[in-house]
Amino acid sequence: MGFLDKMKGFANKITGGAATVSLTVMSSNIKEPIKIRVQAITKDTPLEIKKVYLYVKSVEEVSVPRHELPAYGNATPVQALHLDEEIFKQQEFTVAPAQTLAAGQSYEWFFELNLPQGANVSYIGKYVRHQWFFLAALDASGNDPDSGWQVANLM
Repeated sequence: MGFLDKMKGFANKITGGAATVSLTVMSSNIKEPIKIRVQAITKDTPLEIKKVYLYVKSVEEVSVPRHELPAYGNATPVQALHLDEEIFKQQEFTVAPAQTLAAGQSYEWFFELNLPQGANVSYIGKYVRHQWFFLAALDASGNDPDSGWQVANLM
């Protein structure tokens, strides 16, 4: 391995750029297992990972613009109201165990997530919304390559 290859490998560890990770939520019925596909494409060096994992959370957000808030006496509200709360607290799920991913290859893993009975569906109202968020990542040395948070509409 040459000096430039070593530098590339080091940069990939620092930035999480050793692979591109994406996820697809393939089903949306909250009363059935939620089917999820995680995909990773490795760059030009092999990647040793401890696991493939998934973060899941749901957030309820309340947002009321200033002009919609009730006034007290003659005073108008100074600012808008914005609150958010994790309803389904962020949890981690292991999608696949430790493995070495070859350079320049595409990988795919499937996972079924069973949400607890009574989990809230996604909704968007005038002032309130409840959304489900998913993030897939590879547990690698340095910065984990990940998909970024994705919003899924679960019914």
